[in-house]
Amino acid sequence: MKLFWVIFDRTTEVMAGIAGVILVFICAATCYTIGMRFLFRQTTIWITQTTEYALLWIVFLGTTWLLREGGHITTDIIYSHLSQKTKRRLDIVMFVAGAIACLFMVYFGIDHVRECISRNVTDVRAVTLPKWPLFVIIPIGSALLATQFFRMAWKRFADGEVR
Repeated sequence: MKLFWVIFDRTTEVMAGIAGVILVFICAATCYTIGMRFLFRQTTIWITQTTEYALLWIVFLGTTWLLREGGHITTDIIYSHLSQKTKRRLDIVMFVAGAIACLFMVYFGIDHVRECISRNVTDVRAVTLPKWPLFVIIPIGSALLATQFFRMAWKRFADGEVR
């Protein structure tokens, strides 16, 4: 089981790294198109479409790593006043609820990708693209995120730690 978690953690780190590279690409592409528009009165039509899908990919590539590292925004006005036992129980409930929500996204993501494949759905804008490769990251990222939520719930249940 330890090998599974090592591979899982390495996968999430690589995915977060890819998300970072995509973010740098978005910044560079946006600066490029602004410069082209300002200097030459011409724009690159594919950048807006690419940026939209890149933002989707960044979310689903990076959230599992971010959750593991505790980087999500939290509001702990009430939480900080709870007892350790209540905090532990609340953490478990919230982690399981997060995992279940992610499993719904896995299901609906797979269904959407399947539908895009079976109907040969394309995005017809600046560049015509099949939609299924663009949306395949949703069930993949959601499955990894659900796994991390269950991992955190189990860890909190088993030994009272949150990672």
